[in-house]
Amino acid sequence: MKRFFICIFILGVFAAFVFVLGWTQIRISPDSVGIVVSKTGGVNDQPVIPGLFSWHKEFLLPTNAELKKFKINPVNISKSISGELPSGNLYTSIFNSSDNFKYDFTYSIGITLNAEELIDLVKSGKVSKQEDLDLYLEKCGEAIAQLTTDYILKKAKENPDFRAESIRREDLTKVIQFYKECPHVEISVFAITHSVLPDYSLYKKLQEEVISLNPTNQPVIQATNE
Repeated sequence: MKRFFICIFILGVFAAFVFVLGWTQIRISPDSVGIVVSKTGGVNDQPVIPGLFSWHKEFLLPTNAELKKFKINPVNISKSISGELPSGNLYTSIFNSSDNFKYDFTYSIGITLNAEELIDLVKSGKVSKQEDLDLYLEKCGEAIAQLTTDYILKKAKENPDFRAESIRREDLTKVIQFYKECPHVEISVFAITHSVLPDYSLYKKLQEEVISLNPTNQPVIQATNE
């Protein structure tokens, strides 16, 4: 009987050891998520979420599995985009205009990413550690800012009364189609905190005058495009 209880005790200890060895939830802090990557199974399809029980047999084999930890809290990014309309400096110098046709925008962008999308990023090889994820989100912020700038300039060219601040986040996300470049993120916050639009009416007028002065299209002055 004594030997029986000893065997039960040993089996219990072994079972507890196996359980703890594969218990992945306990390894994740409340502000993080985990992705299990193993030699035998690759990237696991289910993320390890704080407060949600998870156990993975991959950890029973020594050196077989790794738990990659990421913080995926909403990220707020501030981006500035500036430039000048093509040949704007040329037109300014020819007609002694005070307007150099520059534009300048600053955006405050909130980006969110869920755990399932993070798994896709890890599977595709775009992200393998936190630094990669931070860089990916940073590039997404830059892409959204540039796409928004292109859209604003197009609208301002079509309508002289257009104001950048009138853009709504819901409309913007449909128009710029940022998901083609950043398919794994969502825009949670969007605001234009600073905007300077070029005078397209004056720009077009001066452009037409340059063409009328130079009908053969020969360059008057070497122009640079930004």
